[in-house]
Amino acid sequence: MPTVFGQPFYRERVQLTSGGVFDFDAVSADQTIVASISTSGSRTAPGKHATGKMMKLRSDILYLLMTKAARRLVILCEKDMYERCKREVGGGRLPKEIEFFHAPLPDALAIRLFAARQVASNEVSPFKVKP
Repeated sequence: MPTVFGQPFYRERVQLTSGGVFDFDAVSADQTIVASISTSGSRTAPGKHATGKMMKLRSDILYLLMTKAARRLVILCEKDMYERCKREVGGGRLPKEIEFFHAPLPDALAIRLFAARQVASNEVSPFKVKP
């Protein structure tokens, strides 16, 4: 993000227009840019639409809209979720005030995330997959 936006970013608590505060994943040093970052894909492990993951993004978007930041970003690590969000914006189901970016994870981190997802999926699955 520093390379793209020309300044450092920090995880930071931001004042909301409603009076509360929210911890955002990335806030620019000058606080003009606020971002939420998601590593979620648009489908669950069995291949169904990830409704819960979309609801989490919508929640994050609500908090982004409640800031006074000049730019409000959602950074998506998974291409399928990025494409889904762009379709939702095009269909008028997500606010145009939010900028969506696709930022793939480095390969080493993506491999670790995939392994962690497999473990988590196995923990909640009624049909256990043996390692």
